[in-house]
Amino acid sequence: MSVPTAAAEAAVKKLARYQGNTICPNCGTQKKFGFGTVCMKYLTFVCNHCKSSHQAISHRCKSLTMSSWTDAEVLQLKKAGNDLARATWLARAPPPGSGGRPKEGDHIAIFKGFIVEAYEQKRYYS
Repeated sequence: MSVPTAAAEAAVKKLARYQGNTICPNCGTQKKFGFGTVCMKYLTFVCNHCKSSHQAISHRCKSLTMSSWTDAEVLQLKKAGNDLARATWLARAPPPGSGGRPKEGDHIAIFKGFIVEAYEQKRYYS
């Protein structure tokens, strides 16, 4: 089993700043220096509304700053990330703000509904 390391924690923070990971894959919210949370089930860097929506259906989320990270988790994140989620789980999803897909500022219920459709029901999977 991997042990948490300072190098792994630094690597996760660096991955959060990669261009594709600075845009929430679910709602399109952009954050210049990346998001502070990773949904571990889908290995995506997500905004706070999407984090809450994932957690509402028991998807484990980890904080970049308040959690410990292992080299194995970093390797998983390097192979995945937001671009991969957009290409697979969200490949057939409408643009943010249309067709039931949330955008920044929408009610949390829209976020939660979309997360269920996209990940649990695989509605947009390709």
